[in-house]
Amino acid sequence: MTTALPEQCAKSSAHAPDGDSPSCLFVSTSLATWTTTNPEQFARDFQISDMVYRRLDPEYYAWLRSRMGIAKKAATARHLPPAAFEDLRVRFNAVHDWAVRYFGELPLVAATRALRAGDYKPPVAEAEGPRVPAPCARKTAADDLSPKAMALVDSISEQALSLGWKRQRLYSAGGSRVFDPERGFVCFLKPGDRIGAVTLQSIEVIHPLPSEVRHRFYNPDVDQPWVKKIDGAAQKSENPSCPPGISR
Repeated sequence: MTTALPEQCAKSSAHAPDGDSPSCLFVSTSLATWTTTNPEQFARDFQISDMVYRRLDPEYYAWLRSRMGIAKKAATARHLPPAAFEDLRVRFNAVHDWAVRYFGELPLVAATRALRAGDYKPPVAEAEGPRVPAPCARKTAADDLSPKAMALVDSISEQALSLGWKRQRLYSAGGSRVFDPERGFVCFLKPGDRIGAVTLQSIEVIHPLPSEVRHRFYNPDVDQPWVKKIDGAAQKSENPSCPPGISR
């Protein structure tokens, strides 16, 4: 990237840095930062290995702030691990403090209000040559969880826990197989499902109209009425091949 564009940095005396403080801050889309006291020697965008940086200006700040809003929603919906969001939050706050110091609050507020995030073109790393694609991570149940499913489980979790359910059986999202024991109740809910009766033995799932088919998610940690113990060994008296989890 060699094209130099007009930059907006802290040029006024009121915002000029003191001593060895950087007069411009370069930021990547992942909020990694790089500073220099000689910004005139660098283009607006420049790349180091796989990381591309852009010189911070109010418009770029506004776009980064909009991305933090998306990250916060993802963390609230539990699609982004809390530790990952906290790392982004700390990084952004450092960029925010620098921007307020060198640009002032009013230009940043104006840029945030004027931003059309969908039209903004963020810096993109350029390929340095042919590369072998990284292997795809194995998909887990957590990849398919929806906020509505989580909210549905939240609505009955207090009742279920008071009856004796383990939290893991309600919320666990591990495993990649349908009947993996690490998959909790939340993994089996589909759009439009409702929850019916909640007991220690099972939780009823009511599918949407017009069928309203009813299934039960059985608690594998307690005895079930269709299981009889003979000489200390549990044998199923009905449908012995039925796997744990959702069942008609």
